[in-house]
Amino acid sequence: MTPCSRSRNAATALLAVLAAATCALLAAPTLARAAHSEKIAPPPAPTVQPTRIALVADVPQWPAAESETSALFDMMNAQQVALIVHAGGLKGDTESCGDAILSARLQVLDDSPAPLLYVPGETDWAECQKPSNGQFDAVERLNRLRELFFPVDTTLGQRTLPVIRQSDQALFRSYRENVRLVAGNVMLVGLNLPGDNNHYRSEGGRNGEFEDRREANRQWLARAFSVAGQRDLPGIVVIAHGDPQFGNGWEKRGKPTLLDAFVRHGPRDGYAEFKRQLRDLTARFSGQVLLVHASDNGFSVDKPMRDAAGKIVANFTRVALPNGSPSRWTELTITPGTKSVFQVSLQDGPKGD
Repeated sequence: MTPCSRSRNAATALLAVLAAATCALLAAPTLARAAHSEKIAPPPAPTVQPTRIALVADVPQWPAAESETSALFDMMNAQQVALIVHAGGLKGDTESCGDAILSARLQVLDDSPAPLLYVPGETDWAECQKPSNGQFDAVERLNRLRELFFPVDTTLGQRTLPVIRQSDQALFRSYRENVRLVAGNVMLVGLNLPGDNNHYRSEGGRNGEFEDRREANRQWLARAFSVAGQRDLPGIVVIAHGDPQFGNGWEKRGKPTLLDAFVRHGPRDGYAEFKRQLRDLTARFSGQVLLVHASDNGFSVDKPMRDAAGKIVANFTRVALPNGSPSRWTELTITPGTKSVFQVSLQDGPKGD
């Protein structure tokens, strides 16, 4: 090949490279515009799995119901509930408050195959001074309950969940029954708020047990709402045994005084401060609030709370649990990200032989 031929070949190759580069530069804006104009689908939203919690109260009330209650707990566990909540009432109203009964009922609760959160009721301690219950000192029985049922910072049951107890605070060392935990991304808070008018005594003198526990409950409830707000949780479930009696006109009354019983010729409302605080906290809370308590009137779901102007508090719901029957239980389904957050339904227990 002659030098001239080699020169012509090199020039041809150089022209080809330059042409290819020019085409690439001309095509680049078009490709960029096409990529920019193409819609990119957002990632799918994560699926929110609902959390199912079983709610019971006043079981077992008699020795014959112990095996039925155990069968109920087994059935709940088979249905894969995340937690069983027992809102108090471990014995019948005329059963003894002695250690033998308490230990037997503790065994039933602690044998639950699912984690079990227990909050005391009035038959468990506050009414123990009655002759039919053995004429025990109520405060002594409450302290015994604390020793037996709340020795560690976990739920009862064969599988346990960690909990936070109010006894972690130095000022409230004895209040181990007041408890909270997060389940299904909502706050569950248990309070020792028994029936029998919240154990308010009408005898003269200082109502020491009631007043001290009232302050403990006030601080514990306020703390639970504060933590739930800080974590931006969508819901709070408050668990107690006593029915706070929302329909007694408490909204229109002033703050309770020592003269209430004399002026009104009736019992002082032992739940008045609790209802006022719960109303105020609920009004400031952006999520849903559910109050769960036992009831002598059967299962119900309603919105009984009204503000000072008489308007229904929309984000508050009350669930009254059926009294003393292992043949029924209440299912609470928690689904964060939905408008209602909570769904409640009554379920059948195990079928008898």
